[in-house]
Amino acid sequence: MTGAGDLCFVISADYARRTGGWIYDRRLLQELRGRGWRIEEAILPAGFPQPSATARARAAAVFRAIPDGRVVLVDQLCLGVLPEVARAEGRRLRLVMIVHHPLALEGYASAEERTRIQRCEQEALSHVAAVIVSSPNTARALVLDYALSADRIIIGIPGIERRALARGSGGRVPNLLSVGALVPRKDHALLLRALAGLRHLPWRLQLVGNVTRAPQHVGRLRGIIGACGLAGRVSLRGELPEHRLLRLWLGADLYVSASRHEGYGMALAEAFAHGIPVVSTYAGAAGAWVGRRGARLVRGDSVASLRAALGEVLGSSALRAALQVGARARRPSLPRWQATAGSVDRRLRQLLESRS
Repeated sequence: MTGAGDLCFVISADYARRTGGWIYDRRLLQELRGRGWRIEEAILPAGFPQPSATARARAAAVFRAIPDGRVVLVDQLCLGVLPEVARAEGRRLRLVMIVHHPLALEGYASAEERTRIQRCEQEALSHVAAVIVSSPNTARALVLDYALSADRIIIGIPGIERRALARGSGGRVPNLLSVGALVPRKDHALLLRALAGLRHLPWRLQLVGNVTRAPQHVGRLRGIIGACGLAGRVSLRGELPEHRLLRLWLGADLYVSASRHEGYGMALAEAFAHGIPVVSTYAGAAGAWVGRRGARLVRGDSVASLRAALGEVLGSSALRAALQVGARARRPSLPRWQATAGSVDRRLRQLLESRS
């Protein structure tokens, strides 16, 4: 299938790698190329989603240099905080924003900052031709909270690669794994406090993810680990290369998450792809699709609820085995990137034809 036309993908120079957002963007582009799209990349300066005045000006110049009529796929971390660019270029370009989840839900310290971010996002969204979201949950949030017209939304549920089955720890101490940047939205503090009440049970926890994006938050987590006497059980691994992360996936007995909000929950899907059972908070979109098979879900604001679920699973090897059977049974039905790209491709072609 060829001749789909040109597409420009816009991203910032320092967009965090090894994140769900990065994986989503790159895999989607890979699949679109396979469907005939000729894709060029435009790189914005570093500093997003909090660009300096200089970065904003340079970013505006990058957009101005894109030829008229081009379909421009841009991640929310860039365009969501550049409403003036969306306003200036929305008629000339066919802007398509990828929204993983509203930025206002990232866990900003002040209500004022959350409100400012939401207003920026809402204005930027009002000037785009279409929006790609990773779940129906995020689509509903944009309609209800951002006044976005539903007919401009493309739902592209993240695909998952075929993965090897995890073998687990093979011992009496279960390996717990959690993958995701150590930022306030992921609420690792809730997880640590829940596990602090389960020191009488055997377990060890590996936290894998960026530790530089929110250094004050990471410092607070280290303080909790020390104060709760968990230093010998919890490891903050930072970002890991693919082969080292794979070893942790294959050795995991249980995937754990305490996130406050997920636009989809790609790491949870990754756990199921490896046949690993899950204990997680409902966390927005995750609660809508994870369900009970191979998983235990609890409310996201309760240490007691999370501790009870973890205690039940960690305290019973029979229950873990049953959950593992459920997790492995989910593998064939997990979404594939080919289907994701198919739905996005169809809408992008319609957008291209409607403005030709």
